[in-house]
Amino acid sequence: MSKYTIRKYYVDQPGDTLWTRLRNRCTRRMQIQTMTGCNADCVFCPYGETHPTQPKGMIDDALFRRLIDEAAQHRVHRITPNLMNEPLLDPTLLDKVRYINRRLPTTKVVITTNGHFLTPDVTRAVLDRGAGIHELYVSVQGIDPRAYRRTMRGSMDLDRTLANVDYFLAEQSRRGPGRPRLWITMVDTTLIDARTAVSYWRSRGVDSKFTMLENRGGNIEGDERWSRSRAMSYYDNCPRLFKQAYILFNGDMVLCCVDYSRKQVLGNVAHSSIAEIWNGPTATEIRRRYVAGEVDRLPLCGSCRVDRVREVSVPATGRRTTSSPLD
Repeated sequence: MSKYTIRKYYVDQPGDTLWTRLRNRCTRRMQIQTMTGCNADCVFCPYGETHPTQPKGMIDDALFRRLIDEAAQHRVHRITPNLMNEPLLDPTLLDKVRYINRRLPTTKVVITTNGHFLTPDVTRAVLDRGAGIHELYVSVQGIDPRAYRRTMRGSMDLDRTLANVDYFLAEQSRRGPGRPRLWITMVDTTLIDARTAVSYWRSRGVDSKFTMLENRGGNIEGDERWSRSRAMSYYDNCPRLFKQAYILFNGDMVLCCVDYSRKQVLGNVAHSSIAEIWNGPTATEIRRRYVAGEVDRLPLCGSCRVDRVREVSVPATGRRTTSSPLD
């Protein structure tokens, strides 16, 4: 995505129609952290380093419903009820998904999990309400047990994860076609053989992809050790801060999904509306600086680097495509 595209779709320009300006003021996507915590400690994620110093808890039910109600007003077209956490740790997650479905029946609901808690009981609950989740991404870092363990760490075990995925696939096949669409995803590092892993899942009829390595706004030390290109570069055409709102359990709206330490809090939705913060002076000034090329003056953005290896998506159909790692 070029800066021209970012300006065209997310930033007001002279001569824009009223409709275009209104469109630019609506958040297109939302990620909401329903609770804190993760049982993994992936080498490419700042969670392990930052978690001890960050606030912990679960989102208030009334606040969550208010956020979804406002999202309905803005016709947000994609909601992810997880952010910097393992979503299946939340025992009320599917109830929250049901509320999203009720208030925004045409909105896509996407969840990313490491698969550890995708147990048979959880699988049956997800499939019983299958229309609620549109896409389920399971992060499986390769298919070699040693490489998997070195990458995901924490309490992760490849045999358990694969057994959970196998059960999900078998149960979904038994019930017939339906939601959610399952994706196996991974980050391309020198620790795993992502291409072999993607081919493995494709051979089983499962959609799979790997995304490029990034240093998460400078929060990952030694990231270039795992880079395939050994030449990570500034990410100066990123649409995240233009198209997606990131809201933590306590209501803080942060700049980006990589802001694990709250380096740039735009405001708190417990005290203001999403729209007020999204269109507020702090957020709009950051976007102005970004499109003006003043990236080095911005928190996170100025330190954010990505591998030059492009993402390769390999759906089960076998059609190979490349796309942004942010989609």
